[in-house]
Amino acid sequence: MRRYEDYKSDKEKLDLNREELDKVKWTKFKIIVPTESDKDELVEAIEHIHFADIDTEFVTVNQIAHEYLEGNNIIVNEELFNQIEKEEEEKKQKNNQ
Repeated sequence: MRRYEDYKSDKEKLDLNREELDKVKWTKFKIIVPTESDKDELVEAIEHIHFADIDTEFVTVNQIAHEYLEGNNIIVNEELFNQIEKEEEEKKQKNNQ
């Protein structure tokens, strides 16, 4: 897993500067939930994780831990959610044959 430390030119400094921050390779992700209620519950869970004792020096861990702030990567789309569920169930049944 990538760490912010990997992008520092001066390892003694606490934070990345703007140039270093621009070089961070962010993890692309989306979370699909069927309802606003599911999104709200997930945002609360992520906020709880954020305030837990976790190592946010890992780039992706930090991204996920801060998702509660805006929730931009949590998409409410019941149709897409159900489609994915159906496809996963079909794959599971196919693999069990």
